[in-house]
Amino acid sequence: MSRIRVAHLVQCGPTTGGTVSHVALQVAYQVAMGLDVMVVAASDGVLTDRSRRSGAAMIVDESLGLQWAGDPDSAADALARTLGDWAPDLIHSHLMHAGFAGRAVSHRLGVPQIYTQHMFTPVDPFIRTASLGGGLPHLIAVAEPIREGLSDFLGAAQPVHLVPNGVDVPPDTGFRLRSGAGPDVLYCGRLSPEKGDDTALLAFALVARCRPDATLHVVGTGPDETLLRRMVAELQLESRVEFYGSVSGALSRAAGADLALVPSRGEAASLVAMEAMASGVPVIASAVGGLPWVLGEGSAGSLVPPDDPVALAAEIDRLLGDSAVRDRYSRTAKARHASLFRAETMVERTVEIYRAVLSGRVCTHEPE
Repeated sequence: MSRIRVAHLVQCGPTTGGTVSHVALQVAYQVAMGLDVMVVAASDGVLTDRSRRSGAAMIVDESLGLQWAGDPDSAADALARTLGDWAPDLIHSHLMHAGFAGRAVSHRLGVPQIYTQHMFTPVDPFIRTASLGGGLPHLIAVAEPIREGLSDFLGAAQPVHLVPNGVDVPPDTGFRLRSGAGPDVLYCGRLSPEKGDDTALLAFALVARCRPDATLHVVGTGPDETLLRRMVAELQLESRVEFYGSVSGALSRAAGADLALVPSRGEAASLVAMEAMASGVPVIASAVGGLPWVLGEGSAGSLVPPDDPVALAAEIDRLLGDSAVRDRYSRTAKARHASLFRAETMVERTVEIYRAVLSGRVCTHEPE
């Protein structure tokens, strides 16, 4: 087969996030593997910067964004003309708005569409609409529970490929947490309601009553930042909670976290959890979506009910007081990352699906 030309269409904002990180890794590895890669992003920012550095061609098209309110047919016509000149072999869409745009463009260009379902709700509105509107694209799920949910909805006639999210081991960038005298608890991720950042803060407030030397480190940006700072002030925790904004290297083992919290209210396959696992930082996560599967049903990290600060606080306190359990989680998590969640493995499986789709084969290679 000749060199593959793939256009990634991505619903994204200017900052980072799980989908941005996923696509940026796919792009970097696919370019290194010799694929011709185009990225069509809804916004300039982290994804476009990383994609350009990787050597991918780049288009910014606001019609893939959440707030765009133009005419979909006109936007699809314009994007199809632009992509037609580049002549992709296939369209790979990420998130719903890019799914709709990719569907329209793939029909206009006569090339196949692949859709990666990144959301914690397996059957999103794009998939529901496409299932009623004359055929679905080739589907990829990033976690086994998501694949199961899609398969239950669509039935055996519509195959769903499982390609687990993958991450590289976070490098030591030189970043270090501003550690106090006691244990260091890390929340790293987007500051938004679905991520449960407020649950992490309320749980830490309970932990702080019995561990006055502990520090909560908050790494990330998002719409909840002002809310969290108001909560910190109300709880009089200004000296116990550190805010860093968006920085790289926080999930490296060298950064200094004793625990990483992933208290999401919904999650497909958290890259934050996987990066902590790759580094050997023990994880406490909500038992929602794909997180139990990511953590090996609790063998590679602790699971607690979502939106439950009391339960999360109790587990934080338990793990901070038990270094043997933390060490066991660290070893098991690193091994699980190496076997299932490596970035290189994710990209190899994705490219195998590309080749199968373009050759008309059924791709049967799925992870155990």
